[in-house]
Amino acid sequence: MLNHVFLSYRHESPEHARAVGRLAELLQHVGIPVELDQFYLDKNPGGPNEGWPKWCEDRANQSACVIVVASPGWFAAYEGTGEPGSGCGAAVEASLFRQFLYDEKGINPRLRLAFLNPLPPGCAIPERLRAWQQFRPFADSAQLDQLVAWVAQQVGMAGVKSPTVRWPNPDDAFKPDLADRVDNEWQAVKRLFAGTARERILLFQGGTGLGKSVLVRQAAAYAKSVGITMTRVDFKSTRDIAGILGQLDLDLGALLPNFTREGSTKTHLLRKDLRALRQPVLLIFDSYDQDVVDNPPVADWLSQQILNEVETALGVAVIVAGQVTPDIANAGWRDLARHLPLAPITDAALWEPWIEHHYPSFRTKGAHLPTVLMCSRGNPAVVSASCEAIAKS
Repeated sequence: MLNHVFLSYRHESPEHARAVGRLAELLQHVGIPVELDQFYLDKNPGGPNEGWPKWCEDRANQSACVIVVASPGWFAAYEGTGEPGSGCGAAVEASLFRQFLYDEKGINPRLRLAFLNPLPPGCAIPERLRAWQQFRPFADSAQLDQLVAWVAQQVGMAGVKSPTVRWPNPDDAFKPDLADRVDNEWQAVKRLFAGTARERILLFQGGTGLGKSVLVRQAAAYAKSVGITMTRVDFKSTRDIAGILGQLDLDLGALLPNFTREGSTKTHLLRKDLRALRQPVLLIFDSYDQDVVDNPPVADWLSQQILNEVETALGVAVIVAGQVTPDIANAGWRDLARHLPLAPITDAALWEPWIEHHYPSFRTKGAHLPTVLMCSRGNPAVVSASCEAIAKS
């Protein structure tokens, strides 16, 4: 047997292939030897001299253990129902695994299924593959721990440290200073910092005065209260990549050894250090507007280098706030992002506790809150300024 883990998967989409690569990189980070076609091509651009069919057969037959990345296409290859000429590598591997299970009379020490995304409706696990432990390493840190422990055991490695990032417990005593945004946006922030949400990128979008900056400030204060290290880049004052990298070095340099050692100018070293983090960090990019969109070096750097990295850097949480947000529809990171457009707050009941706390003399002045909301159209900045003016009059 070859003392490594082999990842068998079907090329469903670029996003699916990236998720497979992410899992393989996590295993490599803790020292486990991994065989994956993507890794092999990185080192051997011409592919295997023996050809891909033989390469697949050898890995399927001789690897100490195999992680089958569950997907509709792989299951179709196993059942023999896939389209002719498609998914040939997965089909070869699946047929060998079927024979292995038959030969071993169902005693299966080598193969396990990993689900990187939920199966679509109507897609069922083949009956013969349902008997063994299944892992969902991106849905639950405990399952990632279990998968790493199983692979380490199969390849004879002791003392392997899990790549899991330990997120802090929620601080239920922290009360955000918000008139609203508590049931939706703020819950998204709390789940982000607890590590319980798949989406580790929050995109707050809204026009002037709708509360983006307030949300960012409250998120930063909450991150501090639970002990998450953070940095904030404000695009109003920082418009080039050198300035952004300098801010990251200033705030996070102690956690980024390779990046800082080489002068804090190389993005690939920043990404390497972000992947190696085993504690959570928060990256805030504020004031994202059309000027940033019209600055391709910066916009592309954020979308293609940093937001794309969130998939592999398990300790990174990102908030982007602005009048516009990076294009999520066509991004490779879209499954890891949640877009939260901010609307005016027009319900007087939502404003009353906030006004009572900040401007207790508002009512004694004889002011009529519904009128204020009607005139301000529920714009939080205008409501706040109006209440302050009334209270001080």
